[in-house]
Amino acid sequence: MTISFVDEKQILNALHGLEPGRWPEVLDFIGYLQQRASPAPAQPAPLTARALLQSGLVGVWADRDDIGDSVTFARQLRQQVERRGLTNAVA
Repeated sequence: MTISFVDEKQILNALHGLEPGRWPEVLDFIGYLQQRASPAPAQPAPLTARALLQSGLVGVWADRDDIGDSVTFARQLRQQVERRGLTNAVA
């Protein structure tokens, strides 16, 4: 059976026919429908090599003297993040 026209009164009557304990499910479904109807957020354009070079990020640490070997420094940063992740996972 297909319903071609539904008015607010029909919806309220159907809602009142449900146990009030089921009303949160109705609200969840309405939220789902609202989310589905809204346009998807625009995806940012992929960053090209040229855009990365022009961004000013390349070489931002070039003048730092506290880093030393960049490969070793990057490895240390990764290890710190991994340890922090494990600590947060246990907590």
